This record gives sequence, C-alpha cells and structure tokens, in this order.
Amino acid sequence: GVKIKQKIESTLGIGVRVKLVEPKTIPRSEGKAKRVVDKRDVYKG
Repeated sequence: GVKIKQKIESTLGIGVRVKLVEPKTIPRSEGKAKRVVDKRDVYKG
C-alpha cells in the first residue's frame, strides 16, 4: 500500500489516502465516472 501511495503522490503532486480493498468489493456506481455540468456564469463573456 505504501508504494502505491507514494507513486500516486509523486505523479499527482498532492497527498492522498489509499485504502486497499479486496477485488470486486467496491460497488460499481463508485467506480464509474460522474459527469458534472458547470452552470456558473464565470466563463461567459
């Protein structure tokens, strides 16, 4: 677990918490991408 944590942190440049779990124990909905629509007016000219 420590090597994985260090590799992720060195690649991303941020600190992370890593929790190893058994294969196929994470519910499918958590593993899928979630799309977010930004409705703020910040980027409108």
